[in-house]
Amino acid sequence: MIEAERGRISTVAISTALGPSGRGIFPYTLLPAYRRLLRVVRETGTAIFTKSATRFKRIGNFIAWNPLTWKYIRRLPDLGMLNAYGLTNQGVEACAREIKVAVDQGFRVIPNLYPEFAKGTELAIKDTLEALEIYRQILGPDFWALELNYSCPNSEEAIRENVAQGLKCSREVKGKFPDLFLIAKISICHPCEFAQELEKLGVDALHAINTIPYEILYPQKRSPLWRVGGGGVSGGPALAAALSYNTRLRKRVSLPLIMGCGVKNREDVQRYLDVGADAVSLCTLALRNPGEAAEIIVGFNG
Repeated sequence: MIEAERGRISTVAISTALGPSGRGIFPYTLLPAYRRLLRVVRETGTAIFTKSATRFKRIGNFIAWNPLTWKYIRRLPDLGMLNAYGLTNQGVEACAREIKVAVDQGFRVIPNLYPEFAKGTELAIKDTLEALEIYRQILGPDFWALELNYSCPNSEEAIRENVAQGLKCSREVKGKFPDLFLIAKISICHPCEFAQELEKLGVDALHAINTIPYEILYPQKRSPLWRVGGGGVSGGPALAAALSYNTRLRKRVSLPLIMGCGVKNREDVQRYLDVGADAVSLCTLALRNPGEAAEIIVGFNG
């Protein structure tokens, strides 16, 4: 568990799998096991990291109401998933209002924001600071923490090359919002030096990692989603690589680490804790096997 000045992050957290509001994704909300997971998350005060928002509405690859785009999310063996979601969201104002509803219903939600560096560094930072003001206005004291997503593999921005941009953005955010508990979500593509520099400039915690680009796990294969960049792999197929990266990262930084990617069961959570995780995030498991996710949360957070 991570203790912060105005809140805490539970030993096991849910990342992205409860949508941009933190209170569930349709049509998963039609499933009894997923609805039970929502109840357990609320009752145990489990921390929820939302799906990424952007300053303005963004249409990515996957659009829920368009069946022609459903092919951009695919199941893989070993409780895995491949997705090229592409950051589809309604923009910060709409997402913040949905988060407010979730918070008022008793969910413990931490917003996730994606800075759009493809627009240019200065404009992306300007949009980010505007977004934070919107969160503060709408959420009030419930806006005590923020996760900045520097790791999405499903966008035109090159995550391997956004280190300088990520550092500058984090520095600006800490300067304008010094009391905000700032979490940086980083990628397996990022060198450990990025994490070390984030720690030096005052980021409060790191979340590692997001989905893993398909070509990293399967360098000899072409992704079935190659036309839209290849997509990111999560769930069981990503566990070994994610655990290895996090093990190396723990040796390089001392700030709190939220580790994740690939968790299928309680034993996998314990493996992350054993290599030094302060908290462990569940994502794909909450969608593929919400019953198991609920049991893990009861076991660690209940």
